[in-house]
Amino acid sequence: MELYCAVCTYRQIIEIGQQEEWKGFPSVLTYGMESYASALPFLFVPPYQEPLVSRQKIDDRIRAELIRTYHAHIEEIEDGWVPHQYDVFQCPTCQQISTRFWCALFLKGAIIEPVHRCEQDNSVLVRLSLDELTQTPCPSCAEQTLQIR
Repeated sequence: MELYCAVCTYRQIIEIGQQEEWKGFPSVLTYGMESYASALPFLFVPPYQEPLVSRQKIDDRIRAELIRTYHAHIEEIEDGWVPHQYDVFQCPTCQQISTRFWCALFLKGAIIEPVHRCEQDNSVLVRLSLDELTQTPCPSCAEQTLQIR
């Protein structure tokens, strides 16, 4: 879908939801069954072997941490089910909007979610719903005129 400003020239394509080719969690984050089982680091994998969720949407440190946590607490996670999708995030400092991978591991004492940071200023990004997105100021002109189509 496209996010655009009704006042200025700001336009951005955003992705939300699951893609058709995605498998279950955590296999969507891995490079095959060997990495799935061991949760090995992903830094040495050639780009043509990228997983379905790209490094542009989730970094390898977060990816490895989520897989390790999943395997460490698999008995707590009901039926092994973990909600996972692309969601919209915004930097609270520079107001930039981006699409990132989101999931939630519901454990007895906590909910584990990826923490994404802004590439420009290292601020923790805030997850937005579509309703919140249209109430958010434009990253370019700061007017509250963002629309979705």
